[in-house]
Amino acid sequence: MQYSVLFKGERCEDYGILPMERPNIPAPTKDREKIAVPGNSGILIMDNKRYEPINIPVEFNFLAKENEWNEIFRRAKRWLSGSGELEFSDDAEYFYKVSYVDVDTCERDSRRVGRFTADFTCDPFTYLKSGKFEYDRSEVLYNPYYEAHPMYKITGEGVCTLSVNGQEMRANIGQNLTIDTERMIAYRTDGIMNNTAVSGDYQDLYLREGSNQIEITAGFDLKVIPNWRSI
Repeated sequence: MQYSVLFKGERCEDYGILPMERPNIPAPTKDREKIAVPGNSGILIMDNKRYEPINIPVEFNFLAKENEWNEIFRRAKRWLSGSGELEFSDDAEYFYKVSYVDVDTCERDSRRVGRFTADFTCDPFTYLKSGKFEYDRSEVLYNPYYEAHPMYKITGEGVCTLSVNGQEMRANIGQNLTIDTERMIAYRTDGIMNNTAVSGDYQDLYLREGSNQIEITAGFDLKVIPNWRSI
């Protein structure tokens, strides 16, 4: 099967371009501060408990008629812009979250052949496609991956308490409410923001690696989109 790159749900072949080779995926590095202490040899390390973004360069080429060469490159640049999900066909169960893309100068190897590199700046984690689905509470109590920032979808009426590993968030539910711990916002299914409906810290609702406990007030229904991710 031909190796392919997908971005924002579209394949590179749809734009008449192909990757020249499989890209090298860098490992993310931790954000650490090195602190020199006067009078002491060596340094102190402060772990900021975050990872730096990663850059994934992908070199593409294409073959076109002379009068279509520029148009193919223009279409490719429009596609390779903005943010979205990046996938590689040899790692089909995972995707990367792209913040932005830089496209360099297209080199014209001949009248019909072009070559350029797209540099994808990504979140440091790889995300599982299976982590985008809704699950019952009991199905996400064990996290075999890295710490996850899930979405909690609550339906019901009135005030409820959502507890994750002993940490609580109170929410005033008017039919439905989504608590998005990644973006640290709360909203209704119709898109109306409702941050004032919750009290508590979003970080307390993260799913740690390994076993977790999730509880919600009786009478409310809870679904979880775990956003599984890995380093």
